[in-house]
Amino acid sequence: MAEQAEAAEIEAQSGEESTLWRKLARVYVGTTVVAWPFTDLAMRFFVALPFLRSGYLKASDWPTAVDLATYEYPVSWMAPQSAAATGLAIELIAPLLLLLGFLTRPAAFAMAVLMIISQVVYIPTTTNLMLIAMLAWYVIYGPASISLDFYWTRQSALADARIVKHMVAVGKWSRENLPGIFLLAMRVWLGVSLLALAGEFEPSIALATWLPSTSFFGLPYWVAILFAILLFTGTAASPVSYTLTFVVAAFMISGVHPSVTLYPVLLLGLYDSRGAGALSVDQSVERLLAKKYPSLNEDDIDQDDWIGTLKGWWDDIRDYYKSWKESG
Repeated sequence: MAEQAEAAEIEAQSGEESTLWRKLARVYVGTTVVAWPFTDLAMRFFVALPFLRSGYLKASDWPTAVDLATYEYPVSWMAPQSAAATGLAIELIAPLLLLLGFLTRPAAFAMAVLMIISQVVYIPTTTNLMLIAMLAWYVIYGPASISLDFYWTRQSALADARIVKHMVAVGKWSRENLPGIFLLAMRVWLGVSLLALAGEFEPSIALATWLPSTSFFGLPYWVAILFAILLFTGTAASPVSYTLTFVVAAFMISGVHPSVTLYPVLLLGLYDSRGAGALSVDQSVERLLAKKYPSLNEDDIDQDDWIGTLKGWWDDIRDYYKSWKESG
């Protein structure tokens, strides 16, 4: 009898530990679900800001805007007035749509095209490259749950319209199938930039125009090589993001490299939040852990339900407090 009681007690303790583990795992997995909508909102705000500022300046001095389109960055297939008007419309309308998260993909696409044209026919800058990368993400993935797109495609009367259903279906397919490929391409792009910074190869002028190497200017040789390897293999996305963010922030604060802006930090925040993507060590490790510890499996988690995740946390805390009070 004593042995049976002891076995029952051990089994009960094991069940409690298993329940506790599941709750801790749910908190760990849910952290990204809760943090991502706010990270996404901050990204949309800071991406929209320079466009709105530029559009305001052009609208307040239209003759200068036409002169710029004529002499500074002429577009060969458009008249200067048309180019200036098109650019102004994009800079004033598309960023507002992006910020609100309404028709986000078309707005991001228009802004990305404008940045690509600026990079090709005007002065190429690292800021342009970072903005293009983040806008490409929104074309592929769309906004998070703090957006009008999230609500009007689900809850409004328009959600039943045929064209809206087709748009939602395309957006859903893109969100489910393309982000991993995008993240793979992004980390290879950053890795190549670090190799160029380390002097491992000399990029052509055409290639150098599209590499954001100057964002990490000042990194020692061995650090650049190490992080290039980690990016190529998709290893330790969060530590890599945090470390490179610290480096970029240090450059900004110290003034060592004044041309460094906030946008590399935002792009690294995207890498941290969404992971290393396809063909990565991180993805393989996550799959192995999910098989061994099913509580860590994110496939059944609604990545947009951050409010539900918070409610789940609150219920866990309340249950834990109730159990603690009863045991005391």
